[in-house]
Amino acid sequence: MQRIGKDQLGVLVVLFLIGSTPLFQLGSSAKQDAWMAMTLAAAAGLLLTAMYLKLQRRVPDAGLADLYKYHLGRWLGGALAFIHAIWLAYESMRNVRDVGELTYMALLDQTPKSVTMLLILLVAGYTASKGVEVFARVAQLLMPIVFISYGIVISLLFASGLVRLDRLKPVLENGFGPVLKAVPDLVAFPFGQMVVMLVIWRYVKERGKIGKTTYRSQTVVSLFLIFMNVLVMCVLGAQLSAVTALPLLHAVQLVSLANFLERLDIVVTILLYIGLYVKITLLLFASATMISEITGWSYRYLLLPIMLIIYGLSFLEPNYTFHIWMGLKVTLKFVPIFQIVLPLLMLCVGIRSKYKRMSDKGAGG
Repeated sequence: MQRIGKDQLGVLVVLFLIGSTPLFQLGSSAKQDAWMAMTLAAAAGLLLTAMYLKLQRRVPDAGLADLYKYHLGRWLGGALAFIHAIWLAYESMRNVRDVGELTYMALLDQTPKSVTMLLILLVAGYTASKGVEVFARVAQLLMPIVFISYGIVISLLFASGLVRLDRLKPVLENGFGPVLKAVPDLVAFPFGQMVVMLVIWRYVKERGKIGKTTYRSQTVVSLFLIFMNVLVMCVLGAQLSAVTALPLLHAVQLVSLANFLERLDIVVTILLYIGLYVKITLLLFASATMISEITGWSYRYLLLPIMLIIYGLSFLEPNYTFHIWMGLKVTLKFVPIFQIVLPLLMLCVGIRSKYKRMSDKGAGG
């Protein structure tokens, strides 16, 4: 089995959670209090991660599909694992479509979306075929680019004088109601997506460091996402950030220093490409790995048919408006089944007796 280090796990957690999140102004229904909703959702996300880690510690060498079978039996667990794998492929498809829409709106409006979506899917599929070890190394190489680029973007937004803290007022204008109402969707996306790490944790060499590394990385990226939410709100304001298709991109387009340094769209676009690439690859790898655990087939042989399904489904949504509506208004209503309900069911049911010996052996190792 391939292995990755704890630092590589931390990088995967950071890049996966960032993913396409800056593409949207999440929690905009709470207006200028969106950062409060993000903070509450981040805290709830850490509780979910604690639940996932507890499941993982029961059988440290098991993947997510195996955990379903160990807890709920071969047939029921296998069926639910297969449905979850299909859902992960669907989530990957949504990110593929994000790439197509982002490229069309921000860079290449003459290039068919089908071309850009095919290219990102081929790159992600090739990376996934090389295994989690190679994927983790690629993520490590991309991390400094992400760190430096976000640093440049943030610095220029402040240097250009676009950031106005008064846009965060009045605080709790409509009470806690809108804040609390926005929290469930923010838990589902992005923090609840940490459930996919149940596929990855089995590959980490330093078993005793998995929990500490995951919590630390998730906390850091949560604080970063809250900060970016506040930053975009301070630049665009509550009304504009809620109706703008690409809020962060719009904010950066406003940067102009001495009539010389401007049009930094490409920096933000590259950042979003990196995040989307990591997310597509990890979700694709997780989907193929889960089906492999169910069927016994090599996950590498499963990648191509899954990629074909993803590519075909990415054309079903007629336009970007429908794509966003489907993702943020419809899809998020079903996500808690996989992020909360099924993991909680496994946690309550416990491991079936015939797998108990395997669990004890894995925990002892």
